[in-house]
Amino acid sequence: MVGVGWISASAQQVETALRYAPLEISFNYSYARSNAAPGQCGCFNMNGGSSEVAFHAFRALSVVADLTGERAAIIGANAGDGVSLVAFAVGPRFSHRFVGGKFTPFVQGLVGAVHGFNDSLFGAANARAVMAGGGLDLTINRHLAIRAIQADYLRTQLPNGQGNEQNLLRAGAGIVLRFR
Repeated sequence: MVGVGWISASAQQVETALRYAPLEISFNYSYARSNAAPGQCGCFNMNGGSSEVAFHAFRALSVVADLTGERAAIIGANAGDGVSLVAFAVGPRFSHRFVGGKFTPFVQGLVGAVHGFNDSLFGAANARAVMAGGGLDLTINRHLAIRAIQADYLRTQLPNGQGNEQNLLRAGAGIVLRFR
């Protein structure tokens, strides 16, 4: 009967290891490629960071809050036309921890608001933001993971004089702290 107890204890340890942490906080570097006006690229690069808080609600389903800040010092050939944005969005995340618990891919859809501003004192606006994307976390131990990649599409509707729509593709990586 000793063997049966050992198997039961091992199965319980694997089940416990595969459970999702009730709270995860991530800190990420992000690079974003943005376009300023539809129909023509007017593209520029932004650098910044994001932080996410995920509350695991039920099995693989979480509620996520994302705070992102991005900055472009130069847009086009004009060195004085820097622009920044700060976005806050919330929504659901579905993640799946594979057997062994080392790889956890996820997808998410978030809705919120964005605040955009330029280098002048008068160029600021607020608008709706919609974000969809996903990523992959690599578990280091029960309290720490590496966010190997996160890629998101972010659509904003800030005034730009040409359709008031922006499309950003964001890619990043970082660390995830898991609280159990």
